[in-house]
Amino acid sequence: MTEVETRTEKRAAGATKLSKEEIKGKIIEYLWYLKKQGYADGSDGLEGTVEKRTKALKRLVDLGANLLDPENVKEVIATQKNWSDAYKVMMKYAYESFLQMEGMTWKPPRYKQSRNIPFVPLESEINRLINACGRKTSIFLQGLKETGADPGELWRLEWIDINEKTKTLTIRHPVKHHDPRILPISRELIERFQLLPKDSKKVFTMKMPTLRTNFSQQRNRIAREFNNPRLEKVTFTSLRHWKATTEYHRTKDILHVKQLLGHKNLSSTMKYIDIDRAVYGDHEDDEFVSRVARSLKGARLLIEAGFEYITDMDGYKLFRKRT
Repeated sequence: MTEVETRTEKRAAGATKLSKEEIKGKIIEYLWYLKKQGYADGSDGLEGTVEKRTKALKRLVDLGANLLDPENVKEVIATQKNWSDAYKVMMKYAYESFLQMEGMTWKPPRYKQSRNIPFVPLESEINRLINACGRKTSIFLQGLKETGADPGELWRLEWIDINEKTKTLTIRHPVKHHDPRILPISRELIERFQLLPKDSKKVFTMKMPTLRTNFSQQRNRIAREFNNPRLEKVTFTSLRHWKATTEYHRTKDILHVKQLLGHKNLSSTMKYIDIDRAVYGDHEDDEFVSRVARSLKGARLLIEAGFEYITDMDGYKLFRKRT
């Protein structure tokens, strides 16, 4: 048994609950510990990892968890019947960070974050929201629809990131470790951007929580007016899912979608193949053009041209692209 494990076991065995004042002190200490470790702190107005994990720790305390007793914390997490496995995973990570700060360890519970098919609205439903929401919210929605950007990325957009000549938008402040990228936008969106006040270097000056709240209120009102409860399920992120799904359905080029979304790992993008099937079916009636690659260079050129690898046959690689 290592020195750290011995210390952890001793503390857990004789752990007593912290007083309210000690808990407050520990949470503040935890907050600063996360900041020093380089986690996103939400200083730009977006809720970062620091805020999320600090809230999670406070939630555990509110549920009666003894932060110095890993087994007790594990029990508190396990008994929350209304928590999804994804939420429990987040709680686990938050508490693990606290243990690292305290020089303690534990045998973490095993929770697998299941991958669900996200809700993808119809384009007609997105357009209805764009047309019926207020000006600022409407422009933000159109930007999300055209670019597929993460809401936090579009919210960080600055005026210098919009190129009217090339009709492009540059994501210079990516979130969630995405890659920076340049995305095409329409002349209509550029003209709508110009309707916003230029009293700041940022295009969208409203705080993100306020922007989300405004959208939620308008969306629910529109859903009632048009008697369409599906609209109530639309979030800012739903438009990113819609863009990625429609782009994959149109091109069958998963690398193109990866670049569009700014994903560093292809595994993060692969889910849109399943989402495409769920939304559009198996495409049995789609028409494809096929190509054969006889070398690595040929395969690379086909991939760059938007062709999708299918299989190997007789030493050749077969590719296809939807017409």
